[in-house]
Formats: sequence, structure tokens, C-alpha cells
Amino acid sequence: MPSLREKPRRLPELVADHIESMVFSEELSAGDQLPTEAQLVEDFDVSRTVVREAARILEQRGLVQIRPGSGMVVAKVDSAPVARHYALLMRANPSTWAELMEVRLLFETQITGLAALNRSVEDLQALDASLESARQHIDDYEVALLEDANFHSVVSRACGNSIMATLVDPINESLGQIYRAPMKYLASLPSTIREHQAIADAIRAGDEVAARAASTAHLQRIRASFADLIADGDHAEAAN
Repeated sequence: MPSLREKPRRLPELVADHIESMVFSEELSAGDQLPTEAQLVEDFDVSRTVVREAARILEQRGLVQIRPGSGMVVAKVDSAPVARHYALLMRANPSTWAELMEVRLLFETQITGLAALNRSVEDLQALDASLESARQHIDDYEVALLEDANFHSVVSRACGNSIMATLVDPINESLGQIYRAPMKYLASLPSTIREHQAIADAIRAGDEVAARAASTAHLQRIRASFADLIADGDHAEAAN
């Protein structure tokens, strides 16, 4: 009996790998149409079942979108699949959120400092717009949470280092996905807006040290109160 290490890869995975290689070798962009199911069946000499499973694998990787009637198109590659995985980890093991907060604190403070050095006029305008929207919707949980994530995303974009942003953005997205206490979140929103404003002011001033300090203060408060915001009482107790 062959060992697991010697087990051959499944055919749908091999087809998915070939399609993935094609996307990058042909420098396809988000929205570009991929070959039809019939064409892929012919090209790879496999069944429609294999092609459909390969398509699902690619969709799970975040590389393609499957559109009814249109087949596969290249997706915009972003951090959403990673964020969903982090959120799943936290639901399976509530103590994981504390570890992710430590990582967030480590990276995001550095990102915020870089944003103070590299931000553009457009970045500053986006920060202002996000803060204003949050103030206008201070009683709207959905909008406020969206603008909270958007604010941090703009800071990540402003840092000028896409790899750093890719590391921290999924953490921010996943933490927001597991909030289950809207009233407690809204109660803390005035503090969040004040802290976001301090971050934006430091970034606008180009003050790297102040930006890092403002980010650290904000994230430390979030870390201290986070257990009250996630899931339910059982999860909060497990996280403490």
C-alpha cells in the first residue's frame, strides 16, 4: 500500500493547477473570461464533472468567479478568502482571537507609521470620508462596522507596501466578521471614532511616531474590550 506521501494528486486538482498557471502565464486580469466548460473538457480530455470540480477548487482559492450562463471569469485576487479562514478559526477556537490581535498590534502600528510617511492626498480624503460617514451613522451597526474596516483598509493602502497590507487586512476583516454584540459595539463607537481621528491627524501631519502611538492606543483598547464584542457569553468567557 503506498504511503500518503506517495498518493497521487486528484485529477480535478491537477486541472485546477493548470488553469491557475494559464491565468498567470497569460497575464489575465480580473473580469477576463476563461475557456468554456466544453473547451476545457476538450483541452484536458477529462469529463465535465472533473472540470466543474476544478472550477470549484479555483473558486475556493479566490482565483475565479463562477457566473451562471457565463462560466468562469478571473476574480480580483484579494484577502477575502484569508479573512474567512481566520474567522472560521476564531469560531472553532475562541482563544485564537487573542493571538490575531497580537499579530495585528505588531503589524498595524508599523503600517500606520509608514502611512504617515507615504500617504497621498487621496488617502487623506478617504480617511476623512470614512470618519464622516461613521459619524453620520453612529447608530447604524452595519454602516459603522463597514466604515471601521474601511478606515483601517485605507491606512493599509496608504502605507505604500502592499505586502504589509496583505498581512494585516485579512485580520481586520476577520475580527469584524465575528462581532456578535451590536449594542456593545455601538456603545464603544464614539471612542473608536476619536481614536481613528487621532490616527488620521497624525498621518496628515506626517508624524510617524505619533501615528504609531495613536494606533497602539487604539488597538490596545480594542484588545482589552474585544471579548465583550465576540459571539455570545460562552465565547466571551472562553476568551478571558
